[in-house]
Amino acid sequence: MTDDSRKSRFEAILRPHFETLYAAARRMTLSPVDAEDLVQEVALKAFERLDELESIEFPRAWLLKVMYNRFIDEHRSAKRSPVHQAATGVDSEEPDDHKRSDWLPEEMFDREIRITRILMAMRRLDSESAALVALRDIEGLTIAELEEMTGSPSGTIKSKLHRSRERLGRLLSSDTTLKPELKAVGGQE
Repeated sequence: MTDDSRKSRFEAILRPHFETLYAAARRMTLSPVDAEDLVQEVALKAFERLDELESIEFPRAWLLKVMYNRFIDEHRSAKRSPVHQAATGVDSEEPDDHKRSDWLPEEMFDREIRITRILMAMRRLDSESAALVALRDIEGLTIAELEEMTGSPSGTIKSKLHRSRERLGRLLSSDTTLKPELKAVGGQE
């Protein structure tokens, strides 16, 4: 088999799932750069195991499982590392999945504040909890899909989701440190 045919087979399998993979990675990592890296790692793994991937009935679930496992493994090893990664600020760039032109400036501002608060709160959850909440509540994956992705029973996933949502709710309702800093634009401060 030629390299060109292998590449075209790979592209035919990956292309329909690329946007889903990137969106899920974006929600898990909360960073466009980290999301791109994660999708690239999944693509490399998929390319290495192309023959296996072609025989799978639901490649989307397989790709998401590989992504989830890679994300969790990366964060577990980072916790064990003596070197702490520098904290990054909340990224203002978001996937353009809604039409903003119809919104009033006050609505856009209010929405950005809420999104920033949610992202800041999610950063305070452990990486597995944040990923589960993002995949279920933002990406809309079913419990069965999460069960297949994580290898955990549905009861465990439901329990983790419940605890994570409760913690997120407590963080959002009571923590004043989650209020984003507002800076004056133009004029005097």
